[in-house]
Amino acid sequence: MRKIIIKRTLWIYCLIIILVGTGFLSVIDTKNKIIHKGELADKAFEQICFSYKKRLSLAKQVFPDTFKLEKVTVPAIQPVSFFSDTNNENSIYDYVKTNMHFQRKLDSMIMTGSITEESNELIAVKLRNNAKEIYELKKEYHKYAKDYNTFIKQFPRNYYANILNFEPKIYYDID
Repeated sequence: MRKIIIKRTLWIYCLIIILVGTGFLSVIDTKNKIIHKGELADKAFEQICFSYKKRLSLAKQVFPDTFKLEKVTVPAIQPVSFFSDTNNENSIYDYVKTNMHFQRKLDSMIMTGSITEESNELIAVKLRNNAKEIYELKKEYHKYAKDYNTFIKQFPRNYYANILNFEPKIYYDID
C-alpha cells in the first residue's frame, strides 16, 4: 500500500515538473519572438535614419547656400539601436519626434530652394528618389511596428510582455 502511494506521489511530482517546464519554455519562446519582431522594427527605423542622412548630404550638394543660412541639427538623425527588451518609450518618442521635425525642416528648405540650371540634375533626381525611398521605408517600419505591437497585445503574450517590460513601438508620421 505504501509503495502505491509513493508511486502516485512521484507521478504527480513528475507531472507538475513537466507542466512548469513547459510553461517556462513557452515564456522563453514568447520572449524570443517579441525580441525578434522588435529588432525587425528597429532595423527598419535605422534604415529611415540612414536615408535621412543621405538626403541631407544630397540636399547640401544641390542647395549649398540655403544650408549655410539655416542651422541643421545633424546628430538628431544618427542611427540608434534600440534594444527591444530594454527600450524606454519616452526616449524613443523624443527621438522620433526630433526626426520628424528634422524631416519637415529639411523638406521645407528643399521646397523653398529652387534647382538652378547650374546645379547637378543627377543629384536633384537622386534627391527626389530619396523622398520616395523614405516613404517606402516608413511604410515598412509601420508594418513591422504594427506586427510587433499586435503581437505583444495578444493574450497571453500581453502578460509576458508586461512582466518582461516590453513597450509598444512608436509609429512614425507618414506624409
